[in-house]
Amino acid sequence: MTPEQDQNFDNLSQRFRKNIYHTAKGQIRLKILWRDLTEQIPEIEDGNLSILDAGAGQGYFALQLAEKQHKLTLCDLSSKMLKDAKTLFTEQGLESGVNFFHTSVQNLSEHIDSQYDVVLFHAVLEWLAEPEQTLKQLLHFIKPGGYLSLMFYSRTGLIYQNLTHGNFSHVLNDSLAGEGKTLTPTNPQVPGDVFKWLDEAGLNTLAKSGVRVFYDGIHRERRKQINEEELFELEKQYSRIEPYCSMSRYIHVVCQVPE
Repeated sequence: MTPEQDQNFDNLSQRFRKNIYHTAKGQIRLKILWRDLTEQIPEIEDGNLSILDAGAGQGYFALQLAEKQHKLTLCDLSSKMLKDAKTLFTEQGLESGVNFFHTSVQNLSEHIDSQYDVVLFHAVLEWLAEPEQTLKQLLHFIKPGGYLSLMFYSRTGLIYQNLTHGNFSHVLNDSLAGEGKTLTPTNPQVPGDVFKWLDEAGLNTLAKSGVRVFYDGIHRERRKQINEEELFELEKQYSRIEPYCSMSRYIHVVCQVPE
């Protein structure tokens, strides 16, 4: 395992906060994730589950779970992102009983030896040097019968967006990956590869959704004029319909570990 080669967001934390969760794209992410989890894991609404958020970032999604009184553990490779998460939880009065670990997923076993009802792995896979190995290592933290919520940046969606934006040279030269200086992932994932890994691990896929199916294709000036309620409704509606799902920016899957 090579966590030292994975993307660390210490230098991008402020850009991430501004460009993701303070925008419609971040809200689309939160809404799709929450819908999928509440549909597939109804007890999410009731609280009291043990949940590991691996690569929790600034903690925005985990905060919704804290509001439901779940037992949370958050970890992240970036000390700045984790500090932001702690601040967010403290500001909301929800930091009590939440465990925060500054660590990579690869080194998580040095800090915890528990298994969880639910493990979240959102927008991390595409920043890893060894995504398959790291994902399979993480699965050991899920209880038999427990759930994995995995969201990853799709290489298919990235190719489609570059084609529709006229960035032909990026596709022809296979120069799609970011270099770690922007929010374009360094290792966008081929969906078929990820689904194969999940199948090989014996997980049962319960749901698959696209995240940001069409939003990124809307012209920047037009985005200022759209009705956000209609935007969110249409993103939800088309998130599970092919071919839109497979062409989205991210893909979210909810899987269950066999008993």
